[in-house]
Amino acid sequence: MEKIFSLYLLLSFCHSFSYSQQQVIDKVAAVVDDEIILMSEVQNYAYYEAMNQKIDPLKDAAAYKKIQDRILDALINQKVLLAQAVFDSVTVDEGQVDQALEQQIQERIKQAGGEQALESAMGKTIKELKKMYRNDVKKQLLTQKIQQSRFSNIKVSRNEIENYYRAHKDSFQEVGESISFSHILMEIKPGETAFEDARKLASAVLDSIRKGANFAEMAKKYSSDPGSAKKGGDLGWFNRHDFVKEFAEAAVKLEIGEMSGLVKTQFGWHIIQLMERAGDKIKTRHILFGVATTAQDKTNTKEKLLAIRKNILDEKQSFEEAVMKYSDDNTKKGNMGNLGWIEVSQLNERGQPFLKAAKELKKNEISEPFEGDFGFHIIRLNDRRDKRRISLKDDWQTIESMALQSKQAEEMNKWLTQIRSKFYVDIRMDH
Repeated sequence: MEKIFSLYLLLSFCHSFSYSQQQVIDKVAAVVDDEIILMSEVQNYAYYEAMNQKIDPLKDAAAYKKIQDRILDALINQKVLLAQAVFDSVTVDEGQVDQALEQQIQERIKQAGGEQALESAMGKTIKELKKMYRNDVKKQLLTQKIQQSRFSNIKVSRNEIENYYRAHKDSFQEVGESISFSHILMEIKPGETAFEDARKLASAVLDSIRKGANFAEMAKKYSSDPGSAKKGGDLGWFNRHDFVKEFAEAAVKLEIGEMSGLVKTQFGWHIIQLMERAGDKIKTRHILFGVATTAQDKTNTKEKLLAIRKNILDEKQSFEEAVMKYSDDNTKKGNMGNLGWIEVSQLNERGQPFLKAAKELKKNEISEPFEGDFGFHIIRLNDRRDKRRISLKDDWQTIESMALQSKQAEEMNKWLTQIRSKFYVDIRMDH
């Protein structure tokens, strides 16, 4: 289940990286059970939300105050949910926490433009960021789990959906020109020649270390991992779930101080040394011999997609069969590559290649291969819709989702009102 309140989505790790432009002399805004909420915390989130709504806190103090009040209420509710989770003995698996933390760190790295850019912007190493935000992620997962346990079984009837539509149809915004399409993604992957060249270098370096060369110095000189190379290959402490499968399987088999042979992953070849072990955590260092893609790899990928497209057009296989067999977008395989309805105006820079490819297509036609951020794609145009008002006929699933979220939020509010009375809540910020 999605988070029930849009503000709860705001109160997550993703946004705690950003906004501290509003400087305050920190003080306690509220106390919930054994936890405090600081004014700086409220203002950071409020400033972010104000920027989203294009509200200038200095020019529209009243609107900004309303945002602050909503944020404070949401933070209080979050703390109440955490207190209730403790009361109900709700727990989350530490491996899940590590996995969620890693996913969110990787999202921040992509947005920042790389590990070094993120570390520079935050003034902290990736390892320090993970340590700093791990507890926040754990709390986030706990609040999600308790919401899911209480409200995931809520359903909406056909009558409720129709009533929701009638009650809100005047407030629905118009839907802009939209397209629906499915895609097949093929990532550009290095060829075997590149892997073999990297293996030869890795083998030579491994031989040198076994004959006495310093591991850290070899890492600084040869490793393709910029984050760890400057630290002599040191990756710090991690759970095995933080690593790709091949790396993790090799690392956990090592004795402390032992060095692996060559380990092949999607990133290239690794030499791994286990430094320390503590429970499920391991401290390792490695040297990565990365494998770069070439112009020929691009050409090969495009030609593979051309052949797949021809097979579909020749009816040797269906588009859906090709998605399941060839697409590297595993997140959409369950939908047979269908990316759903997308408003043309909402397509960002990354979406422009898709829009350009779809522009010339008629319904059910398949595009020529084109390059995007993650590799080469072909798309099938499923349908087009002109600008229009939301209607029950054309947007049943959208309205059903909106009605369900509304019902969940209503039930959530009732429950929060009940459980807030069980815990000590002291609001000290002017409300």
